Amino acid sequence: MQTSSSQSLFADADQLLEAALEEFSRAEEDAVTHLICHNSRQSISNYLMGYLLDKGAHIPFPVTITGLLQKCQALNPIFQEIDLAPIICRFEADDKGFCLDHTTVDECFRIARQTQALVKS
Repeated sequence: MQTSSSQSLFADADQLLEAALEEFSRAEEDAVTHLICHNSRQSISNYLMGYLLDKGAHIPFPVTITGLLQKCQALNPIFQEIDLAPIICRFEADDKGFCLDHTTVDECFRIARQTQALVKS
């Protein structure tokens, strides 16, 4: 059974991914890439943290996407399917840098959707 904390993280992640999708759906010249970047990577973090909380696992500190994924992979090998290599900021604990290149942002968004699918399966 999910805790209210994990449910809240999953709900926030869904909203962030929806916001990224809305921005992603705009014409390339109109899309605000840093919003897609921020919302995508924050949704990845929330999905992974929610999964860990749901399983009663400890959240690694400092919180990075890479650290969260490694912890999820230790609990469930299905997470090996996620490749974070295209996410340049995957080792960063802060949220200060943004990818502005469409190709990089597209990959981050794709990985966020993949993470959502794995967590919810």
